[in-house]
Amino acid sequence: MMRLDWKIYAIGLGVLMLSIMVFFLQKVFFFLAIVLATILLAVVLRFSYPIKYLGVELITLSTMLVGVSYGPILGGIYAFTMLLVHLVVGDYYIGPYLMWLIPEYVVLGILSGILGTSIIGPIGVFFIVSMNLLNLFFTFVGEPERFSKELPFAIGNSVINSAILLKFLSSVVNFIG
Repeated sequence: MMRLDWKIYAIGLGVLMLSIMVFFLQKVFFFLAIVLATILLAVVLRFSYPIKYLGVELITLSTMLVGVSYGPILGGIYAFTMLLVHLVVGDYYIGPYLMWLIPEYVVLGILSGILGTSIIGPIGVFFIVSMNLLNLFFTFVGEPERFSKELPFAIGNSVINSAILLKFLSSVVNFIG
């Protein structure tokens, strides 16, 4: 029961933070579409175990997209909030892994806002691959028993997110304006 209470508070905090963000955003429709797509994919992946563990997720790219489109502060807030919502809704592992995962995503959101559209391309691929390698390193050091479970995710995630970033992210950012 205690774990359920934590999830309810995390989702409540996420909704509150997203509500504050939406209040200050002028491009509300596109922001809500990004949030909705990210949450819907997490729900679908919750019941698609083989796909879930092959690195399919929208948190990384949506964090970059929000950072580029809405700035570093909202990029960092979005990363923190949506990562927690994604982990809870998608029924992902929650443990010591979060000690390095959450700060990585917040930094990604902030850097995306600072670097702007220059993150779309080789720099973005570098960030995606670096985050996955960093996660593997910290997992190996902090939770070595989970390393074999994280390796396929990191490889798949690097390939999938890099391909989507290079092929589509620039068009989406241009569309949002």
